[in-house]
Amino acid sequence: MEPENAQHPTAVIFCATQRSGSTMVVDDFANLAGFPRSESEAFYSQVLAKEDGAVMSWEDAYETVRAFRAANGPAFYDKVMFHYLHKLSFKIDPDRHDASCAPFAEFFRDATWVFIRRANIFEQAVSKYVAEELNIWDKRATKDDDFNLTMQFNVEKAKGYARALAKEDRRWSWFFRKNEIQPIEIYYEDAVGNYPHYLEPIFSASGMDGTFDSPPERRMRKLGNQRNLILSDILRDSTIRDLMLKSMAGDG
Repeated sequence: MEPENAQHPTAVIFCATQRSGSTMVVDDFANLAGFPRSESEAFYSQVLAKEDGAVMSWEDAYETVRAFRAANGPAFYDKVMFHYLHKLSFKIDPDRHDASCAPFAEFFRDATWVFIRRANIFEQAVSKYVAEELNIWDKRATKDDDFNLTMQFNVEKAKGYARALAKEDRRWSWFFRKNEIQPIEIYYEDAVGNYPHYLEPIFSASGMDGTFDSPPERRMRKLGNQRNLILSDILRDSTIRDLMLKSMAGDG
């Protein structure tokens, strides 16, 4: 099979961790390219999530996602999370698959790679905590701006999320270094206030056209509220306290 970008020079692979703002970034990209709102993780939703006993081959998986995207526009794009990247790499070449997920990197060697990150790991961890506790993952799931006011907060559990997210972000960085990929880095904090201009490097690298002169209104609304910010401050200060106490160990 020919690599993806031999057929689709405008392919874009978004790489992200949970609650990094990646759904907003991918939808901003699709919106500016003139595509309707669509599932951002087609390899997951159209392939991995539907594998119930019967495992789909890479050829069928790729064709499924290609057809899914083709129904909405000419470009191939998808968002991939690190925690299932190895499953896709194994599908491509079980014999050559390793911790670096080299088969996946090689199949999309000529793609435009985008690494979506969130600089504030504490806000990211609280966002994941709230989403997991309330099963509310974006603004479409609630019209109540005060949706999280009665939710109990366990700071130690939130620290676990922060550690897991930081580790996954580090694994993405290792994947890029190992496979000699230089991704375009997009930070959520910049993307929030710099729409649509933060997307220009992606459109330039992929050769796609975007409506930068008259951009459409952003389709996604921010879910987090003031309590999210307060809880992230609590998580940050508690983490600093832990580090301080650790440094004092043995002082008596």
